[in-house]
Amino acid sequence: MKFKDLFLLPNLITISRLFLTIYIFLNITPDAFTKINLILLIAIIGISDSIDGVVARKFDQVSKLGIILDPVIDRIVFVLLIFWLSPFFNTYFVMLLFFREFLVSVGGLYVLKKKKTVTVSNKGKLGTALIFISMCLTILNTTYNLVFVDYFTYISLIFYYYVALEYLYKLINKNE
Repeated sequence: MKFKDLFLLPNLITISRLFLTIYIFLNITPDAFTKINLILLIAIIGISDSIDGVVARKFDQVSKLGIILDPVIDRIVFVLLIFWLSPFFNTYFVMLLFFREFLVSVGGLYVLKKKKTVTVSNKGKLGTALIFISMCLTILNTTYNLVFVDYFTYISLIFYYYVALEYLYKLINKNE
């Protein structure tokens, strides 16, 4: 890993997402936003989760630092976001998300320690997108009270766990 890699555009996007999230988490409450602006903020954080990887591949700026930095910061940002938005969600939903993030973090440490690799799948990206969409719908649902949102949220959570278990299965049974 090289210090100069810290200044590659994808890594700057990743680090910026972390600092923005920490700033918002420490200084602003979700109530300070209109629901639409809160949904837009969640969407921007969610989309920026993908942009750094796209930029890294498109401009050939994939680095060892970015390979480690991106998933670690993704987990931190996601956990902060869940905690910050927790008043909007059912307690079980929040607890299940935290538990999954804990398991994924432990798995990530295992991957680093064993120097294994796990390829990010489209299912993993879809699962993350569904959770971000669930967050947005849940916030919107505080106004409209639509029944399908709860079903969508829990189906998304089940899929999110499925993807994590699939990664775990690949990690244990395959030598990627």
